[in-house]
Formats: sequence, structure tokens, C-alpha cells
Amino acid sequence: MFGIGMPELLVILGLALVILGPKKLPDLARGLGRAMKEFRRATDDMRESLREETSDLRDIKDTIVDQIDRATEPEGIGEESIEPEDVAETPGEGAGVEKAGEDPETTEEADRADDREESTQESEKSPPE
Repeated sequence: MFGIGMPELLVILGLALVILGPKKLPDLARGLGRAMKEFRRATDDMRESLREETSDLRDIKDTIVDQIDRATEPEGIGEESIEPEDVAETPGEGAGVEKAGEDPETTEEADRADDREESTQESEKSPPE
């Protein structure tokens, strides 16, 4: 109790008995007991009201989280999640970034070959002037 051992408590009670006298000491103890009882009652009431308020807040939080989960869930998929490989790459995304493991020179050569093929096909289609 408050870090006070039995010897310290006996010294405090002895000093209170000498200072206050035997007639006032029981009244003081009664008053201290009533004050402690009121304090406990007030703290218990405070705890109960906090529990009620926090339970209301938890209910509101759960409702909001559920609504957010429903709103962000992809339609038609249900419980399945979308894997990164399943998502189509948008145009312009990753432009100028080589894929891991690819040699940039080989990629450039392949692009040049594709350009040459396209220009050859276009020249075959257009009539000579």
C-alpha cells in the first residue's frame, strides 16, 4: 500500500494519536474512509461511462471499416484477390524501364528491327511515284 511497510504505518499512527488525541482519531479515520469510498465510487462511475463511450466508438469504427472494405472490394471477384500478373499494363507505364534480366542493347536492336519491318511493309504498300 503506497510503498509503506508495517513499521512505517505504526509510526504514522502513533504520531497521529499523539498529535490529534484519542478522541479525534476515530473521527479522522471515519472521514478518511468515507473519502476513499467516494473516490472509488467516482472512479468506478468514470470507468463505466468510458466503457460505454468506447463501445459506441468501436461500433462506429467497425461499421466504417466494413463499408470501406465493401467499397474497395472489386466487383465480381468476391473473395479472390487480383495478382499483379493479372493486371494489364497501362500504356506509358514503365516506359524507358528495361525488364529485369534483359540486355538493353538486345532490346534496342529488336526495336530497330521492328521499325525496319514496318517501314518495309509501308513502302511495299505505297505505289511508286
